[in-house]
Amino acid sequence: ERAGLEFSFCNLCNSFMGQGINQLLNAILNVGVAGGCGELCAAAFPNKESEAKICNLLCDGVGIYSFIKLLNKYGKDIDTIYFCEVLKACPVHDGGNAAIDRITVNPPSGPQGTTFEIDVFFTVKNETSTGEMIFQVAPPKSQPFGDGELDEGFKPGQYAVKFTLQAEPSEQESFEAGNYNFQFTLCDGECGAPYPHTALLASKAGNFTITA
Repeated sequence: ERAGLEFSFCNLCNSFMGQGINQLLNAILNVGVAGGCGELCAAAFPNKESEAKICNLLCDGVGIYSFIKLLNKYGKDIDTIYFCEVLKACPVHDGGNAAIDRITVNPPSGPQGTTFEIDVFFTVKNETSTGEMIFQVAPPKSQPFGDGELDEGFKPGQYAVKFTLQAEPSEQESFEAGNYNFQFTLCDGECGAPYPHTALLASKAGNFTITA
């Protein structure tokens, strides 16, 4: 039954650990192990029934002592992907192998307000672990920006992902005229993390132009 839970539970675990870690660390200080998973999770999320349930599922999966040991070891600077792998909430397949075949940009250039569609085509040769896909953009003058998305691993095969970027000026991004370089990166685990089951699988650059 646990194996079936593994895959659907991964995204939930990452989101939960990213947001709930401080409440859990505080609850450990106040409650400790005496009351088991139920008491710890109730103390951490007193008015949030759904969060307490997720906490209980994760804690019960490894036991209260292991759960607290892991939180104390990794909680201060948590890598949610690795943490959820250790909790058996996310799948691990070491030895993943992938290559980016090509990246297309449509249109390749346009004025401010243009919606750029960036399609990334990649091939997976050996099954990959839970990881992330990162898309980063470097404007000609402004600060770089980007986004990351969790993936639960890919089986061997061919894949395509699409990123849509609307170059509408805002307080966050000015989208000044010029050449914009971007990078797509596919990783096992959190890109650049120092933990097991982490690897850079593939990375490829591209560009588009915003005209004056």
